[in-house]
Amino acid sequence: MTTINAERIKLQTTRSPIWLILVVVAVSMGFSAIQAAALSPYGVLEPARAAMGVSMFGVPVLMILSALSITGEYRTGMIRATFLATPRRAWALTSKAIVMAVVSAVVTAVMVMAAVALATALVSESQRASLSFANAEVWRAVGTMSLYAVLGAVLAIGLGTLLRHTAAVVAVVLLMPFVVEPVLGALPEVGVRVGPWLPFANAYTFTKTPWFQTFSMTWGAVGAACYFAVVAGAVFVLAIAVVTRRDP
Repeated sequence: MTTINAERIKLQTTRSPIWLILVVVAVSMGFSAIQAAALSPYGVLEPARAAMGVSMFGVPVLMILSALSITGEYRTGMIRATFLATPRRAWALTSKAIVMAVVSAVVTAVMVMAAVALATALVSESQRASLSFANAEVWRAVGTMSLYAVLGAVLAIGLGTLLRHTAAVVAVVLLMPFVVEPVLGALPEVGVRVGPWLPFANAYTFTKTPWFQTFSMTWGAVGAACYFAVVAGAVFVLAIAVVTRRDP
């Protein structure tokens, strides 16, 4: 608990979390307003689409924040003090992952609910039924996107530990879902074979996030969530194995 509390204090004493969380808020609210404004008079706005700004852009930004918590220490040399204070390096990384996962989950849950509430205020009275908090789909969106944020935080900590440089992690986090995976998924014949194994494609499947997808996930939403969890866990375990064998 002392190590976890130390990681919490580190997070609270830097400015980057505040600015990045404000970016998440702005993007989430902006996309929610756009989806509501673009809705036809007889259209139905699903909760996952209303909160697509959270899953498509908000969670990647939170992943960058998670990566900064470890790459920033490598950049400044503070990682040496961290490992001196916590010789069990696996627990030091796990503590970071726990703190960032909790922060990411809370911010994501609040932003999904705020995005749905904003969309509800912008659509007509007859279109608000699908966005009502009495609708189970709203809470499914909150739960799945929060889970996505938790797994994304773990994945980002692992990537940050392996790559050590913020720019490298940012490139991976942004290029994979926005460039690499859409291109691979759209390739004739290749997309059908490779697509189901793309991690962010699976994340978008279990969060029901609209995404350009020309292939189907044979294992469904639950299987997609399990697959993304396995990828995040594997990267994190690899990071622990590497960091315990090399000098900081």
